[in-house]
Amino acid sequence: MSKSAPQISVLTANRLGDGIVVFLDFEGAWSESIDWAIVARSPDEVKALEDRGAYDSARNLVVEPYLVEVREVDGCLTPIRYRERVRVAGPSILDDVPGYASPGGLEGVRPLAPNVSASPNHAGEGSDPFPGELVEAA
Repeated sequence: MSKSAPQISVLTANRLGDGIVVFLDFEGAWSESIDWAIVARSPDEVKALEDRGAYDSARNLVVEPYLVEVREVDGCLTPIRYRERVRVAGPSILDDVPGYASPGGLEGVRPLAPNVSASPNHAGEGSDPFPGELVEAA
């Protein structure tokens, strides 16, 4: 998971069921809030987090767990790297973008164009349709 352990770190991943960014919390559960994340401050704690991430990944609870270096400011955890700050903040698009679905559900989602659907999958089961293979719905 990591080549060198950061000074202060938390374990993050994406939840397998819905893809939401999650953090390992102090109870051993995966929380959507970094505020509940358990902080590793020593090599032994880092190893414990990595082991738990590997275990939960093998059980198909989360995908690609890895350590994130954080700093504590006034009791709040803030990732050092910009990429991780974006992941913590959530999607960087607006709610009024057509087709946007909040992680909580699919209510309010509109199709991108009327009477358009994806063609049958010719690439094999589990793969994405080829780009541009949109056909008029019958």
